[in-house]
Amino acid sequence: MILTLIIFTIVNILLAVIDSRLIGKRRRILHGLNGLIYAAILAVPYFLFHNLWLIGALLFNRMLVFNIALSLSRGKYWDYISPAPKAITDKIAKWIFGNNGRLMYAVYLLIFAGFIVKLFI
Repeated sequence: MILTLIIFTIVNILLAVIDSRLIGKRRRILHGLNGLIYAAILAVPYFLFHNLWLIGALLFNRMLVFNIALSLSRGKYWDYISPAPKAITDKIAKWIFGNNGRLMYAVYLLIFAGFIVKLFI
């Protein structure tokens, strides 16, 4: 399962770089399609391990790694929050945390850590 977390971390960074390049070219990000692809990718570890704690960890890994990698690859601060988010997850996060990216990522990290502890204990 550790290998799964490492692979997903690498995939999240690669997907963030791809989206960053699309944003740089002023091309539209298809958030719905990205979500469906990510759900399909999540199905693999679910069917291999049948472990919802792992799926939760992978989802919060995505929220941490993808978002921070996207911000950094766009030349923004690591805790950047878009003033006009388009993805539903970003809209919800903005509604909850406002522009406080540090608090948002601290909460995500605590939740991710909770899933990891539960996963391995």
